[in-house]
Amino acid sequence: MANMGYLVLQYDASIDRGPYVHPNILFHKKFVGTQSDHQTTTLEQIMQDHSFDPSLHNILQIDIEGAEWDIFEKLDFSILEKYFAQIIIEFHGCDPRKLEQTRQHLAVLEKLHQTFQPIHLHYNNCCTCFFYIQERFFCSVFEVSYLRRDLVPPNLPLRETCGDIAGLDYPNDERLPDVPIRFALN
Repeated sequence: MANMGYLVLQYDASIDRGPYVHPNILFHKKFVGTQSDHQTTTLEQIMQDHSFDPSLHNILQIDIEGAEWDIFEKLDFSILEKYFAQIIIEFHGCDPRKLEQTRQHLAVLEKLHQTFQPIHLHYNNCCTCFFYIQERFFCSVFEVSYLRRDLVPPNLPLRETCGDIAGLDYPNDERLPDVPIRFALN
């Protein structure tokens, strides 16, 4: 994205500098969370600091090791709808055996689903926690790409299998097998 002329904002307090050096990449040594302090900022604060333009097709990419659930639980989703055309999220801690946590996660996913259409789903094969439930594999970490519903082309074909698109999907760890996601059509 940076090579295409887009401004890329990176936030991570767990490392001293960003992994890439590019004039269009701004690295901030801060976590993103639900409150601001000396090492954490909020999504709302980031958007104020960088004067987001709602007329642009901004992309939000989130991989924050489980904090995404707390942020989305407290976030005003109209902000996402107004400022972001696409959202790419790595969801952590998805364990269907933990019923209360699953209910909370489903509430967040339902809020996202009102405005955003999942267009791609991929298990993270670096995940150490796979499940076999009702004749299907399930992983506690998966990646979802969303597109704002008003931008979804009419008649977008939905697939029965995700995680195996040549040239798009790559295993997170090439030494491990990739696990396709299959949906039963009843």
